[in-house]
Amino acid sequence: MDDYLAWEAQQPEKHDFFAGEVFAMTGGTLRHNLATVASVLALKTHLQGTPCKVFSGDVKVAVNVSEHWFYPDVVVTCDTHDLSDLSAAKINAPVLVLEVLSPSTAAYDRGQKFLSLQKLASLKEYALLDAEAARLEVFRRNAASRFELYVFEGADAQAELASIGWQGNVACLLD
Repeated sequence: MDDYLAWEAQQPEKHDFFAGEVFAMTGGTLRHNLATVASVLALKTHLQGTPCKVFSGDVKVAVNVSEHWFYPDVVVTCDTHDLSDLSAAKINAPVLVLEVLSPSTAAYDRGQKFLSLQKLASLKEYALLDAEAARLEVFRRNAASRFELYVFEGADAQAELASIGWQGNVACLLD
């Protein structure tokens, strides 16, 4: 694992790590980037004055440090250990991970990444934003620690990210 982290820190591109394999992350579209930026701005504004912080793109999340490392599009942590060293490049205890879907990563985001994230006790919600369809799917951990799906369809749909107390229409996350 230390070899991956040392090697990856020297690379011009980002690389996810899963089960001993390294995967290069490709660039996104303008639509993908607009949705990522809009989501970060909406959540950052909402989180002002709270102990929680939102990050994007360059921050890794570690799921079992020897198993899976990846770069979420948007991640929120409220953990004091995560926020104690702002020169760090990773988060261990996210409460919310939001991925903007793209054709090249949708299967991974819905599949292995979500399976890995469920192992994080800190994670309260996993959100998938489809910028083309103006659709937000939120997998929210319930009292039994199982994830339930909430779907918000259409730009005008009122969405909720309960993990951080955010409410707004889906369009707020798109542009």
